[in-house]
Amino acid sequence: MLGHNFLLLGLLGAPGALAKCYDPSPVFPLPAYELGDLDPIFDKIEHSLKRAFAAHDAFDKTSFSVEVTSSRKTLWSSHHDARTQSDRGVRQVDGNSLYRIASITKAFTTLALLQQHAAGNLNVDSTIDEYIHELKEPQKGTIPWKDITLRSLASQLSGIPRECK
Repeated sequence: MLGHNFLLLGLLGAPGALAKCYDPSPVFPLPAYELGDLDPIFDKIEHSLKRAFAAHDAFDKTSFSVEVTSSRKTLWSSHHDARTQSDRGVRQVDGNSLYRIASITKAFTTLALLQQHAAGNLNVDSTIDEYIHELKEPQKGTIPWKDITLRSLASQLSGIPRECK
C-alpha cells in the first residue's frame, strides 16, 4: 500500500517538480485578463455554487470565499455564509475573512519534498534522523525515529501519533 500511495504522490507531484518558472518578460508576460472577458464564466460559477450549496444540508455549517486575481486586480470573488452559525468565527464572510488552511499544508510539504528529491538534494528513502540530528539523541518516547523515512512521512504512514511529545 505504501508504494501505491507514494506512486500516486509522485505522479501528482512530478509535473510540478519538473516545471520551470520564468521571470515575467515580453516572452512570458504575467496574466492580464480583464473582467469583461470572463464575466460569462464567473456568472456560471457563481450560479453553480449557489445552487449546490442551497441544495445540500451537508453544507449548512460551511462558509467559504473564492477569489480569482490577475497580475493587476481582483477579477471575481464570491463568499458564502454558513446557514448554521457557530459561536466561534464571524457571522458573515467577506474578502477580509481569515481561514485555517488545515491539512492542505501537507500537500505543499510533500510537493517540496518531491522537488528536492528530483533535484538530488535529498532521498525520500532516507530516515528522518539523517536530517534532524536531534532525533538521534536519547528520547523519552517510544517512536522509532531511526526507522521513519521521508517517504513514510509524506505518505502519512509513519505511525507518528497526532500529538507527539
